[in-house]
Formats: sequence, structure tokens, C-alpha cells
Amino acid sequence: MIADKVENTENKESVYSKLAKVALEECEERFRILMETIKEGVVIHDRFKIIETNPAFAELLGFKLADILGRDVLELIAPQSRDLIMDKLLGGDEGSYEVSVRRKDGTPVALEFCSRVIPRGDDRINLTLFRQSDNKIQAAPEHPAASDRLDPLFEYAPDAYYLADETGTFIDVNKAARELFGHKKEFIIGKSFLKLKILASDQIHKAARNLALNIFGKSTKSEEYIIQRRDGHRIPVAISTRPAKVNEKTLLFGIVRDITEKKKTEEALHRAVKEIESLVEERKSDGDETGQKSNKEAVKG
Repeated sequence: MIADKVENTENKESVYSKLAKVALEECEERFRILMETIKEGVVIHDRFKIIETNPAFAELLGFKLADILGRDVLELIAPQSRDLIMDKLLGGDEGSYEVSVRRKDGTPVALEFCSRVIPRGDDRINLTLFRQSDNKIQAAPEHPAASDRLDPLFEYAPDAYYLADETGTFIDVNKAARELFGHKKEFIIGKSFLKLKILASDQIHKAARNLALNIFGKSTKSEEYIIQRRDGHRIPVAISTRPAKVNEKTLLFGIVRDITEKKKTEEALHRAVKEIESLVEERKSDGDETGQKSNKEAVKG
């Protein structure tokens, strides 16, 4: 009876071990399929050393897959973006940022990246996703003048352009701005963001601060806002401004970019990160279980 119980126990352990092995193989296969089919470039790295990547990342940079594995991920980043990458990776920042990456032929390419830390025992590894950036910002005219404000470059620019005086009152807007705000030009001119009730009340302070910087001759970096169109639809935008001299008078030149697609990209990146993170965790869990079962069988043997 005791011998039968021991034999049954050994059979069960053997079955569990086989099941764990099958589960691990299935997980590996799912992981491989995801890595090969996902559109984003995936880089899994340990202390910046690349331990796994996928064809999409290799294609983005013009490398063969084998040429990337084992390299320091910072080697592939343009010098001007390395400090940003290091800060975000070491700090565990999970936000999405745009960086410049160098292709194999040395040409730079703008990519959006987001990263997540995955615990591995007492240590950790990083899972980072890269995606082609859609951020193609057209340069604005350096010195717009009153006589050429309706120049086609201003009027038909893909981004929303506007000119305002030192009080923030609009004196000109282009076609893209009118479409973005959802108002006719006649309704916009002579009013400010505040009077148009385009910005939410909690964003007025930020807009006023940037207006003050412009008055003192300083440009402002691109900052995110939520604007409300005339139809009530809320749109995420990025607004940057700078002072411009027109007939000896200081005007404010602003660029408003609809970043709806950028936000969708960020959400897609985060979803992809979570999916891959889940599979990485599953691989680790199944691998640990297989190892434990094998050790038990080795001890019994």
C-alpha cells in the first residue's frame, strides 16, 4: 500500500512537471508570436544591456535582430537624448516621451518611447517600447508681419496658428485654428482664450503665466491643455508661444497642435507594455514552477 502511494505520488509529480513544461512552452510560443507581430519596437534590457528585442525594433533602426542583442541600449540613442532616457529608465518613469534614435547608417529618427520596470526576484529588468513618432512640427515663420499674416504659409499651415496682443486677445487666426476652436474668424478676433471659454478654469493660471513670459520676451515650451470647442467637444492640445515684433509692437505668436492621435498612441503603448509585461511575468512564473518540479524529481530520483 505504501509503495503504491509512493508510486502514485511520483506519477502525479511527473504529470505536474510535464504540465508545467507544456505551459511554459505554450507561454514561450505566445510570447514569440506577440514579439514577432507587434508593430511597436520592443526592447527588454537588464541594466541597459538588451536581452530580448523584436523584428519591429530592428527594422526601425535598420539592423538585423542578432546585431542588437547584447548591446547597450544607450548606444542606439542619439547623444542629445541619452540623459533623458537614463533619467526615465533609472527613475521608473512610465510616461511617454519623444527621443532621437540613431539608425545603423547614422541617420537620426524620432521615436516615442515608454518603459516599465518588471521585478525579477531581488532585481529588476526594463521593458521598453519604441514607436515611430508622428510629431512632424512644421516650422513657424520667424517674424510674421501685419502685411503677410494672410500668407498661405500662415493661413494653410497644418497646425493652428494665431497672433495675439499683450493682453492675450486674438488679432488673427488661421484656417486650422478656426476649425480647431469651432468658431468663425469674426467671432474669435477681439476675444481671448478666457473670453472664448475655450480653456478650463484650472488651466487659466498656466496660460496667464506663459502670457507673462511672452510679454517679457521669452518663448514658452509646448505645454498640454484641454480645449473645449463650440460644440462642447473636448480636445487635448499642445500650445507653444513666442513673442514677435510687428511694426515695433510685440505680438504673441502661438502654435496649437491637436494631440489626440498622440494620446491614442500613448494609450496603445501602455496597453502593449501591459500585455508584454504580463507574458514576461507568466514566463518567469512558469519557468520557476518547472524548475521547482524538476528539483523535486531530481531529489526523489
